[in-house]
Amino acid sequence: MARDEPQINLRIPAALKERLDKVSERNKRSLTAEVVARLEESFSGAAAAPVDEHTLDLFAEKVGQVLDERERRRKPRGA
Repeated sequence: MARDEPQINLRIPAALKERLDKVSERNKRSLTAEVVARLEESFSGAAAAPVDEHTLDLFAEKVGQVLDERERRRKPRGA
């Protein structure tokens, strides 16, 4: 970011600041660059929130149940 760009003073919860600090380190960017990137993504509409493994597991389990039920309906009785 250029030094001549506008600055804002923003109050956020401490826990959110800690999360931003961690993710900015993981993404190898400054805190400012991380916040700007996330704001830009929120306006683009192209960004999808990452899905955690627990949610993926629940989804996979539900898909399996639906497919099993579909298969049961397809099999003729007595087969």
